[in-house]
Amino acid sequence: MKKKIVSLLLVAAMVLAMAGCGSKDDGKSDAKSDEKKTEDTQEAANAKALADQEFDTSYEPKKDEYKIYCTYKLVHAWYDAIEVGVKAAVADFEDRGVTIDYEWYAPVEPDAVDQVNSIETAVGQGYDLVAVDVNQIETTQPAVDDAVDAGVKVALFASSDIPDSKRSFFVGNNDNYGDGAAIAEAVCEKMGKKGKIAFLSGTIGASSHEQRLEAFYDTVEKYPDIEVVDDQRDNDFVEKAIEITEAWMQAYPDLNGILCNNMSNPVGACQAVKDAGKSGEVIIGGMDHDLRTFNYLKDGTLYVAQVQNCYDMGYKLIYNAVKCIDGEDVEEITDVGSTSVYQDQADEYIDMLFGDAK
Repeated sequence: MKKKIVSLLLVAAMVLAMAGCGSKDDGKSDAKSDEKKTEDTQEAANAKALADQEFDTSYEPKKDEYKIYCTYKLVHAWYDAIEVGVKAAVADFEDRGVTIDYEWYAPVEPDAVDQVNSIETAVGQGYDLVAVDVNQIETTQPAVDDAVDAGVKVALFASSDIPDSKRSFFVGNNDNYGDGAAIAEAVCEKMGKKGKIAFLSGTIGASSHEQRLEAFYDTVEKYPDIEVVDDQRDNDFVEKAIEITEAWMQAYPDLNGILCNNMSNPVGACQAVKDAGKSGEVIIGGMDHDLRTFNYLKDGTLYVAQVQNCYDMGYKLIYNAVKCIDGEDVEEITDVGSTSVYQDQADEYIDMLFGDAK
């Protein structure tokens, strides 16, 4: 099942080449800094990106400077790709004489309490808007609502919306369940609708992960001859995903498929399966655009990757934030979409997202 996404268009921006499993810096970034964020990431200039060229950027800001605080789930390469879009929007506004002073913060490991604390801290520091990629809805929503009650505008971005919160708008992928269903259906069909399958489930409580996991179970349930043998959490760490998959290969030598619900676990699953000499025998489907993921897609170890439009998550977040701060109407939900990518498209996506860095 393939979902429609915006056209693939050339943009004058830099797109990250992700050679490692996740960032290990302090989780902060300055918009004026040109330094590399981590030893595991680098930037590739003059590349293509998933971008909506028809997005309206004609809005004229009412102020010369805006302060935006962004807090997300954990320090990870997936968020670096979103920040590429953020930086592009910041540069656009700078060319028009408008300064966007933004803070980019997350803990090294997922921590919903840390996120609440960061929101509360931002409220007291004079930011015009706080942007949040929600860690756990039940924990984070009260902090979002309290910030709004305190007079600070709040937007949600990336992977999780809370429609019944007091947030002003959401920019991101608004169909995590659909992504999970797309991956699961593709893998189940490739397995011949029979066999044994296991799930790598990411971070407990992360709503995007939980929605995809729910879709995994719901979709596989439609195939009575497919048995779910295990479901384990890797907490967004490649090394943990490798360890779990290796254990599965020992416990279930006849394992036929693995479903992965974040950007780290398909890398780990593919490495373990390839090391075991079972590329193509164990059908793997997973999320997103790590360079290693596309290389495994290219060599046939990965069957399908569901790729989200991270660039627009960041780019449109900043544009909508400026309008929101100015008191203008902003579309409540901006869905940037995703698409299913297969082996015959691997080179296209590697060239588009990573350019010379591949």
